[in-house]
Amino acid sequence: MTRIKSPIEITRLLNSSNPNERELGYQSFLGRTHWLKGNSPEDLCRMACTQLQLNPAHVVVNPPKVYSTSILWASQTRLEAEKLTMVEAAYRFIQYQGADFPPIVVWNFYQSSRIKLVIHDGHHRAWFFNNLKHHINAVVLDPVSDYADTEARFSLAFQIRKLAIDLPIY
Repeated sequence: MTRIKSPIEITRLLNSSNPNERELGYQSFLGRTHWLKGNSPEDLCRMACTQLQLNPAHVVVNPPKVYSTSILWASQTRLEAEKLTMVEAAYRFIQYQGADFPPIVVWNFYQSSRIKLVIHDGHHRAWFFNNLKHHINAVVLDPVSDYADTEARFSLAFQIRKLAIDLPIY
């Protein structure tokens, strides 16, 4: 099955009256979240480490756990309205299907005095869940051996010092 990457197209598919299109939209949404059928927290760790060019053997992977969105720090400067609309459509589809919402990926900078849990992937989902006044499932990664190197790769998060729920939407 070919997955679609465009948030606008995924939203259109998720909102379609055609069940096959809705399923394609859902699978495409899962592809964007890196949480495909059969994936594990370790798969999310490998994806994050590949993106950051880190060794996954130097990272402790914690199983998904529910977190308040009010303690999750941003590693980007803004949110995109099209992606938020896509997340909302995916949420409605997932609620209707009775499925679980894919977890976000968060790094635990446990040595930092202020900014501890920084989102790697899932800013839009965190913002959306905050709007619903819900907590969110997150796979938390602890960069044990490469702590300083990993923290340096998230220097933007430490510069902007913004919670994900406070990011502007464009």
